[in-house]
Amino acid sequence: MTKAKNNNRIKEKPSAFYYVPLVLLVLYVLIMLFMVVWAFITTMKAQSDFRNNVIGLPQNWVFSNFLTAINFTVPVYKTVNGATLSRGVAMPEQLLYSILYAGGGALLQAVIPCVVAYVTSKFEYKFSKVVNVFVVVTMVIPVVGQQPSELQLMRTLGVYDTILGTWIQKFHFLGMYYLVFYAAFRSVPNDFAEAAYIDGASEFEVMVKIMLPLVSTTIFTVGLIKFIEYWNDYQTPLLFMPSFPTIAHGIFRLSVSTDSRVATIPVRLAGCFIMAVPMAILFCIFRNRIIGNLSMGGVKG
Repeated sequence: MTKAKNNNRIKEKPSAFYYVPLVLLVLYVLIMLFMVVWAFITTMKAQSDFRNNVIGLPQNWVFSNFLTAINFTVPVYKTVNGATLSRGVAMPEQLLYSILYAGGGALLQAVIPCVVAYVTSKFEYKFSKVVNVFVVVTMVIPVVGQQPSELQLMRTLGVYDTILGTWIQKFHFLGMYYLVFYAAFRSVPNDFAEAAYIDGASEFEVMVKIMLPLVSTTIFTVGLIKFIEYWNDYQTPLLFMPSFPTIAHGIFRLSVSTDSRVATIPVRLAGCFIMAVPMAILFCIFRNRIIGNLSMGGVKG
């Protein structure tokens, strides 16, 4: 009888609170898609065609806008023996610097907070609580005016205007992702480590061979998110490594350039698309890791 009643039960209709957010989300997605399609079509227009025909299809498809954006160079100046030397850095070289800057920074920001979070979550020291409070306080209290002091410190240490210097800037555990790793390690049962201790494993072996693989999904996801963040960052390379312009730095210079060859909306949008394509491919490949569930399994009884 119970099964029959459950089968004959009439499903409740969704309320207005279900349809209103759904409609808003659908409209938001459609607007975003329209903007992307419009921007891509605009990259195929000449500047005069864009002025007379902002929304419609181009009269003549101009594919050379992408080539113009790729050939745009960022001027770099260096003083050698009292003489100022200059050279232009094109987009292929900017791509290399972007990979080094974003890849190295993402690796450090995924590993350093992870290791510190493991120590503070699995070892009951009084200093562990101090670290937790310090991380939370630095997130709550806004730090204003730190860039001049960072510039002076990096000049003093001799790492200013180097990729190594920007990696050193990323060598810390402060921020939200420390708390993410802390929660991930707290959810891992100690049974894994205790079994390894019985077999004679050292603390380092337990961390590297057991604990870190258990949170490898979290490590990869954090590293991927930070890589995308640093790929789109132009302010840090602009300030701290001007001799090694990244692709984000180059697109920023392209957007403010007064050169008549590149100071057009179609060429600037073409540069933006070139910069966005690698991130779009990366997101399509690893979208399940970015927006998926970061939960981990426990020990089976």
